[in-house]
Amino acid sequence: LLVVVPVAWAWQRATPGDSALVNRGGLRLLDDLLATAAHPSLDPDFLLIVLDGALVTLVFAVLGTAGALVVGLAGGLVLSDAAWSRRPPAPVRVLRSALRGVLVAVRSIHELVWALLLVSVLGLDPLVAVLAIAVPFGAQTAKVFADTLDGVSSGPLDALRGAGARPASALAYALVPEATPLLLAYSFYRLECAIRSAVLLGVIGVGGLGQELTVSLQSRNWNEVWTLVGAVVLLSALVELWSARVRADLDVFSCSDWSAGAEDNGPRSVGSARWSRWSALVVLPAVVVAWWASDVSLTSLTSSRTRALTGRLLDDLWPPELPRGGWSALLGASADTVAMAVLAMAVAVVITLLLGPGATRLRRDEAATSAPGAARPSGTLLRLTRWTLAHGVRLVSRAALLVLRSVPPTVWAIVALLALFPGVLPGALALGLYTGGILGRLVAEAWESLDLRPRNALRDAGVGRTLAAVAAVSPPSAHQLLTYTLYRFEICVRDTAVVGVVGAAGLGRLLAENLSAFRFPVITSLLAASFAVSLATEVLGRRLRRALKA
Repeated sequence: LLVVVPVAWAWQRATPGDSALVNRGGLRLLDDLLATAAHPSLDPDFLLIVLDGALVTLVFAVLGTAGALVVGLAGGLVLSDAAWSRRPPAPVRVLRSALRGVLVAVRSIHELVWALLLVSVLGLDPLVAVLAIAVPFGAQTAKVFADTLDGVSSGPLDALRGAGARPASALAYALVPEATPLLLAYSFYRLECAIRSAVLLGVIGVGGLGQELTVSLQSRNWNEVWTLVGAVVLLSALVELWSARVRADLDVFSCSDWSAGAEDNGPRSVGSARWSRWSALVVLPAVVVAWWASDVSLTSLTSSRTRALTGRLLDDLWPPELPRGGWSALLGASADTVAMAVLAMAVAVVITLLLGPGATRLRRDEAATSAPGAARPSGTLLRLTRWTLAHGVRLVSRAALLVLRSVPPTVWAIVALLALFPGVLPGALALGLYTGGILGRLVAEAWESLDLRPRNALRDAGVGRTLAAVAAVSPPSAHQLLTYTLYRFEICVRDTAVVGVVGAAGLGRLLAENLSAFRFPVITSLLAASFAVSLATEVLGRRLRRALKA
């Protein structure tokens, strides 16, 4: 009932019987787009533009991540219980509660919406992209850092405090070093996510690969579109490989450790971690180079013009007003937002079930391979064939998931709007493709860490290979899929604002329409509605995940 009823309701809302869904005129454009896939533009002048866009995207991601880590470390130390030697005094407790509420509100607003609001104050300044990434990512990082600091061993910290060390010294020499491997690994994972966000922010015109993609799509230069898509995928793949190598060095298994509230994601052993040490050494020079290359300046934040525009924006945002159509329009857009997220997750789950098993590399288990009753493929040729087939399927599946999550949902939405009329369905399809790439990766990595001992025990008891795998692996696999689906659904509700900006339905479309018309009191109501929907889904998802865990 928890699955079928919402999906049926969302499908009914997305496909009203009195209106057409398929845009037959746009199908020809979609056919032209697909026909040029094998002929990307390789013009030298355009390749220079692509290279410049990739560098701009990387610079925005590096600076945004650096700002998020500064906010996250400061906020994490304030929110962490382990950072306080005793129960904080009443004023500090009030401050921490207020800070938690502010961080929840900040991260409930998508980075694209932050960028749209900042553009109205700062204009098309590169600082807009940096702040739009740093602010919501900083709020999320503060929460993760606080949980991480609370999760490490408190023995060294308690020993220093018992010896009379100053609070700041105890934190600097005991708590932070103990958590450093985990904090460093998460920092590189944040950079990995910031690349996707930096591409996404190009839709508002701040530069980078996202802006070039939007321009090429709107001008129907399909050859350029495929070149840019390849550049986005390549850049994402390089950053993901780097991030994965750092996490492997620090023995943090995968990015799924950071998702869905995993509690046993601490580093087990640091080892040599040579790659991670070199990566840590180049972080500060990379931030300095990115700052120098970006022409970002903080002076615009303190200028009299910015202060005046900020004051005017705050005055315009209050008091809130309902959009045209009143409560019915606001509630209808909220319902469209939820329906879009539900259908998007249905599409994402289908993609995960199709590609996730192929993308999963189950760990070899010595006990299984050496067990007397373990079945082995006979013949060198058969083993080679199975090995080649398995690795080929895994490569294709992982490449497909990489492409799906590398292309921004705004671009998927523009492509979907070539074939479908504006509404819930194209937005759900675009978000489903994008989320399917992320969900498939999370679930595949979680499946790779499954405990294989129950399967091996069944094999040793004489159960066949297929039945043993189905009986022992399917229940925990289904649990992982359900857990990460609930986690991504919370994020998908916020992501609906992204596809709404380019013409899909929901609160995002109302936000884009009212921003273009400068109806700021209406924007306040829409942001409040978006926050309420996001908070409700987050609370519901958390309760369901706890029930599943129990």
